Amino acid sequence: MRRAAAIALAAAWAFAVPVSLAAQEAPREVNITSGSTPGWIPSEELEAEAVATFDRYFRLLSDGDYPSAHAMLSEGLQSMLPLEEFSEQERSNGRSWGSEKSRTVSKITWTKDAPGIPEPGIYVALDMTATFANVDRHCGYTILHRAPDADEFVIARTENTVLDNRAAASIAEANSPLQMELVWRIVARNCPNYAPPALPDTLSDGVEYSTVAEARSELEAREATETKQENGWTIIADRANLAVWSFAPPGDATYPSVIKRWVEPVGPDSSEASIGMLCEAEKPVCDSLFEEMALINGFIPLSIE
Repeated sequence: MRRAAAIALAAAWAFAVPVSLAAQEAPREVNITSGSTPGWIPSEELEAEAVATFDRYFRLLSDGDYPSAHAMLSEGLQSMLPLEEFSEQERSNGRSWGSEKSRTVSKITWTKDAPGIPEPGIYVALDMTATFANVDRHCGYTILHRAPDADEFVIARTENTVLDNRAAASIAEANSPLQMELVWRIVARNCPNYAPPALPDTLSDGVEYSTVAEARSELEAREATETKQENGWTIIADRANLAVWSFAPPGDATYPSVIKRWVEPVGPDSSEASIGMLCEAEKPVCDSLFEEMALINGFIPLSIE
């Protein structure tokens, strides 16, 4: 897993307000941070210039023209990352990742003269994903800056979060394909507005009920269980079967859902902890619940590199 070094920017990107602009064919959505100059909206021409700058920069990197790509960096970034160091970093990425196959901008966010930004002018953040010959899992963002007296954008910051295919295969082999996907989801939290792939439809493996209602009804009917409430969740401990069931409360985004955690013997002297889920809410919400519960309960091997 690799992340590119970058200049730290202020937290002006924490909130962005989408502005829909009427057009003849379809509305144009423009995302602007809440601290930006009131009433300012970037033109379509300015957006096209930003996207063209983004495309040119990554095309130069893909072509191995590191001096030209380095010349597109801001003065501050050039001073932090001299050409020789920049070139070696990009060569290393190229050796590890392989040739670029695709790159997509998923969201564009603007701000102008917002409080806390490093320099006056226009900043635009382009959230991105990419694939390479050796990388199927990549996300990140690039921030461009245009000073008030400048006629072009420069690269103010770029960051990549990557799980290359070799590392992904190693995690899957040592643990499981599901745990590998969970590792990627946790690492990809560094990427604003990134939507990870859906988790596989095997999350209910080990759960012996067809519905959440059936599970709760059957468990509550058992005599050898203990029930308690924690933050609105109903927790049922089934000690006879070494299992704990956690039911989401009504009104929760994941309702109705239940997480099962259990332990089963593995050989004469050891045991193995497992986690499963029944979730009847929307798939992305269910996946996020499973991810969070797996992280809390130590089912994600984040120490693996």
